[in-house]
Amino acid sequence: MSEDRAELGTGGTPIAGAAGSLALRDIPIPDYCDVVIVPTGGVEESDPRVWAEAIFAHENTPLGSRGLRALRDEAVRLFDMVPPPQKEFVADEVVGSEALIVDDDEKLAVRIGVALLPGGELLQVTTAVKYKTVRGRLAFAPRRLMHAAAVNTLARRAPTTIRRRALSGDRRAASLTSQVSRRALGRGPSSTR
Repeated sequence: MSEDRAELGTGGTPIAGAAGSLALRDIPIPDYCDVVIVPTGGVEESDPRVWAEAIFAHENTPLGSRGLRALRDEAVRLFDMVPPPQKEFVADEVVGSEALIVDDDEKLAVRIGVALLPGGELLQVTTAVKYKTVRGRLAFAPRRLMHAAAVNTLARRAPTTIRRRALSGDRRAASLTSQVSRRALGRGPSSTR
């Protein structure tokens, strides 16, 4: 499959939906793939990079997950081992209304595409995983069971993260309009939804 066919339709326009995702450009036949589509919650942010960073931000992680990670880190310290650094996902590429996150290691090739669907009311997160080794298959097996649910939870929490960043003046949310801030405070025209 050529790169052009994977992301461009007739007349050179990007294909909307999972079939045209950047995640499937590099891994056209993944060993694992899921697509999660959630509403944007009225946030009028058009930059897919901001959405990608909000979805995978540390502050967007549920408190239970943060607590389990802290317990793991303390257990590792008891044995004088160094805990793994906190992984931060950053968009590697942006094409049109989709940001691509590349997270490869020696066992797995992972691509995550975060796209705003036409109209800006829906957010699509496409994950494609290719196993490089048997260890990669074994390492991803437990995550495979709950990956889509976890991404769904993170994506649903992203509008709140973007609103919070806009209210605090975070530089990563600098492109938000004041209208979103008014809506977050309950003063905008769409606060009755």
